[in-house]
Amino acid sequence: MNLPFLEVLLLEDEAPLGDAIQIAFQKMGMTVVWHRSLGDFRKGLQKLNQDGNKIPPLIVLDRTLPDGDGLEICQELRDQKYSGAILVLTASGDPRERVRGLRAGADDYLPKPFDWDELQARIEALSRRYSPKTEERILWTLEEERLRVLSPKGWVQLTPLEFRLVKKLIEEDGSIVSREELLRKVWGFRFLPQTRTVDFFMNRLRKRLEIDPEKPRHFITVRGAGYRFIRTEG
Repeated sequence: MNLPFLEVLLLEDEAPLGDAIQIAFQKMGMTVVWHRSLGDFRKGLQKLNQDGNKIPPLIVLDRTLPDGDGLEICQELRDQKYSGAILVLTASGDPRERVRGLRAGADDYLPKPFDWDELQARIEALSRRYSPKTEERILWTLEEERLRVLSPKGWVQLTPLEFRLVKKLIEEDGSIVSREELLRKVWGFRFLPQTRTVDFFMNRLRKRLEIDPEKPRHFITVRGAGYRFIRTEG
């Protein structure tokens, strides 16, 4: 099964439904760009621009939004050369609506109310169609100005110390880094205390960045030597 998209722009003005969809996407491992007060299209894009982000490779939008028709929005996005996937949510089960949506540039149409398993299956199908290998290639991208890293769980915000630790390991890219070196380079210690600080922070990072923290595939303990970072799962 292909991994879902790493990031999704959700345009839904019904707060309870938006909350539920956001939780469902997060369980799939995606970062969701959505705020309950930003259900309309242009405010959603304005927020992205203010945050300095590009439009995510997947957009899920309601058929009817406060500032326009969802199909007109699809057409506008395609006219602007948006090449990502678009899934439209609609309260109408009319097949003619689906045809209009597909012709307007939508990739798929999901009538409300929908089953959560069906939503996930449709996202997985779109992932296969759009072949998110380009996203996989940029895993472990570091954004220093925003203190975040692109992990298999999506973008994860880190503390300054966590970011320095992740950056050091990623820069070494496969080389073993001893606890002593990490204490010097990340924590800035000149005299090394007897401490399990590094182990504590590594466990915390695995919980935040690894799909299965109990069986880490990227931040590996090398018994008696230290830690190393492995970019791919091999």
